Formats: sequence, C-alpha cells, structure tokens
Amino acid sequence: MSESLATAVDWSDVKRALVIVAHPDDADFVCGGTCIQMARQGIEVTYMVLTNGDKGNHNPEITRNQLIAMRQIEQRAAARLCGIHEVLFMGEEDGFLRPRRAIRKRVTREIRRIRPELIICTNPDRYFVGEGYINHPDHRNAGLVAIEAIFPAADNPMFYPDMADEGYHPHKIKYLYVHGHDQPSLKLDITADLENKIAAILCHKSQFMDPDAAQKRWREMWGERQEDGSLRYFEAFKVMHFG
Repeated sequence: MSESLATAVDWSDVKRALVIVAHPDDADFVCGGTCIQMARQGIEVTYMVLTNGDKGNHNPEITRNQLIAMRQIEQRAAARLCGIHEVLFMGEEDGFLRPRRAIRKRVTREIRRIRPELIICTNPDRYFVGEGYINHPDHRNAGLVAIEAIFPAADNPMFYPDMADEGYHPHKIKYLYVHGHDQPSLKLDITADLENKIAAILCHKSQFMDPDAAQKRWREMWGERQEDGSLRYFEAFKVMHFG
C-alpha cells in the first residue's frame, strides 16, 4: 500500500451509511472495524445483504431453508456486536447474483428510503486475490449492483418515478468506499476494534469448521508490522467523492 494513503477520516457530515454486500458475513469481513467506528460516532449504519446465503455450507444434513434462516440469525447477531441496528436481506439466490433490472430497482428504493451520505461496496473488477483465491462472482456482482443503483439511478428522477408516490425521492450520496480496489486511498486503523470485528465474524458459526485456525489466518493476513515492531490492523478503501 502506498505511503500516500489517507489514514484519518472526517465523518462529521455523515449521518447514515449503507453497506451493500453479497453474503451474510461479507460486511463483517470487508468493513466490520470501520462500521464499529462509525456506529460509535453515532452514524446509523445499515447492512444490505443481497443474497440469501443458501450455498454457504457443505453439510448435506442442513436444508436450504434451514441454512437461510441460520445465516440471517448469525448476521443479525454479528451486526448487534458492531452497533448496527438494521440488516436488510434482499433474498437473491446465492451464487447467481447478477445486476438485473429488478434488483437494481429494489436497491435504488432502499437508497432513497435510507438516504445515506456514505455507501460501502465491493470492487466489481476484482477477479483474483493473492495467488490462491478466485473472488466469488457474487462479490463482484454485488459491486455492480451497488454502483449501478447509485449511478445513474438513485439520484435521477427519470428512473423509477413511481417511487415518488411511495415517498422515496431521488437521493445523491456524498461518498462511496470501494473495498478490494487495487488503488485504495484510505487506510483506516482498526486495531482497537480488531477483537470486536473478529467476534462479529465468529457469529457466523455455520461458516467455520476450525474457528481457532481461522482467527490465526485472519490476524496474519490483516496485520502489518510497524517500525517499532508492533502489529497494526487496517481496512482499506478506494474513496469516491461526489459533489
């Protein structure tokens, strides 16, 4: 990461934030520490989970509907630990998320309803991570769903004029934080909130056969050794500003 990255952030003009991700647990991995800090400052953070997570387990004894219900319970528990009070489950099928017209309209409606100043989403161009992971297509398409709802739809009254009858008027966000971008511009220190972030992730019990080993990997992956020998932990984003 470049040394020119911003390491401080001013959220004084942010009252509401919306996190748009593909699966239950994605928000906790992508930006759990950031959302903990936002919530602590009084920002109302909402998680929007686009898919139902019905492919996120290999146990043949768990039915699809049981897994969907289980993952919603897990995500709500994780959100509570982070100070997030609203979680939206959009219900698209896990593994087959696409930026279709119907989901764009539904996401646009929620943006207009919530009226966030800041949205966090995933990078739609991120196909490969490191040398051993192919990025899930839902992660990429969740980014597409998000940005295509933000622009051109959310702030343009010519898109979905029927929403005005529901009281959902066009809304333009101020900031977009893109996770997984190869040119991040913000590197936010979450060291003080790392344990809470990990605790939130571990609420997703259906996802981890060996949580102790998983925690060890996360700490190694997220930690950055400092000049004084200490380890600090960060979440990084490409930050877009809209006037």
